Amino acid sequence: MSVLARPIWRTVYAFILFPLLLGAAGLLSLGSRKLRGSLRGRRGLWRRMGEQLAARDPARPLVWFHVASAGEFLQALPVLERLAAAGAQCALTVTSISGYDWIQRRRTALPGVVVADYLPLDSRRNMRRLLALLRPRVLVHVKFDLWPNLIWEAQRAGVPQVLISATLQPRSRRLRWPLARSLYRDLYGALDAILAVTEEDRLRFLETGPTHPNVRVVGDTRYDSVLDRKRALKPAALPPGMRTDTVLVVGSCWPPDEERLFPVIREALQALPALRVILAPHEIAEPHLRGVERYFAEVPMARLSGLDATSPAPLRLVLVDSVGLLAGLYAYATLAYVGGGFTTGVHNVMEPAAMGAPAVFGPIHHNSPEAVELARRGKAFAFRTREELEPLLLGLLQDPERCKRLGHDASAFIEARAGAARACFEIIQERLP
Repeated sequence: MSVLARPIWRTVYAFILFPLLLGAAGLLSLGSRKLRGSLRGRRGLWRRMGEQLAARDPARPLVWFHVASAGEFLQALPVLERLAAAGAQCALTVTSISGYDWIQRRRTALPGVVVADYLPLDSRRNMRRLLALLRPRVLVHVKFDLWPNLIWEAQRAGVPQVLISATLQPRSRRLRWPLARSLYRDLYGALDAILAVTEEDRLRFLETGPTHPNVRVVGDTRYDSVLDRKRALKPAALPPGMRTDTVLVVGSCWPPDEERLFPVIREALQALPALRVILAPHEIAEPHLRGVERYFAEVPMARLSGLDATSPAPLRLVLVDSVGLLAGLYAYATLAYVGGGFTTGVHNVMEPAAMGAPAVFGPIHHNSPEAVELARRGKAFAFRTREELEPLLLGLLQDPERCKRLGHDASAFIEARAGAARACFEIIQERLP
């Protein structure tokens, strides 16, 4: 049973916090293309939602998922798919423009989804209107993207709410700042169930609301998501050598990764005749791709978009020039390099691990619990400098059998943590009248 919010917070949010957020968003959008696009993308939202609901079958229960962006959607997806298979229809709202664009590109492949669009701005009026339009049986929040009026108005309407893949960092402001702690005690208290990733997360949620009756550990649905995608993937067609030799797959590398990595790759290609490289830059704009091609001008290479299984050998490097293919390319990896470890944090380490490839990444990886744990177990490897990377990368590439053993262990690590999606599905299904 959820706990009613204190009137003071509803008043403070309605008349102080929400107007401040709205004003800040307007100002920040002047310098942020993504934020500006997100605000503009909400124009025509109500018309679009009305049109999408023409596919709604009122005889089937509707479960509404709200996610921040693409990463959170992937956490929701294995739960959504299980609910759709059980007969439910789903609505999907998203906060960011990147998440919106990502979901729209995959809209036709989403099972049971009748609405997929932006979440309206979080005013009380908007949330009441959206709840009346969708009439969900359950509202599912994912990970952390909690909007106060959405939560309070859903509670007022008697809609059960569940937070899945719930995590709360030890130094989160939601714990450390007294006012934030007070606000989130109300928000968490309005949720019928908080399904935490770890026992440590569960205890931290209980710090904000010790009397919450339903905070439990079920694990992280990202493991189910990556394994479901692994089973469904159709790897891109590559020339035979790229499928049989020692292959280094470089995923989502940023310029700071490239500064350290590219000289080592060039050295490795010279030292190891059997080595092949699949290189997927984070930035695939044409000027950047041409810069990569100039750097490796002496290496036989081609862009992925121009390849098929019959492309002639010898080919030492494939440059990935489109998005959405990286997960399938990890299937070819003897070893993976995962970028982001010198910028905002390492990208998805779970994908190469699920495909049976050990990973190497930079020092900023504590945003990824599985990267931390795999490195602690010696099944993945972090480095800080080019001088550290050179012997590490060359040593692994010279020993493909060791890479195979490490990859097998990394895959087993991912497999052992699956099952959260099924648990979340069952808990949500219990709340469908």
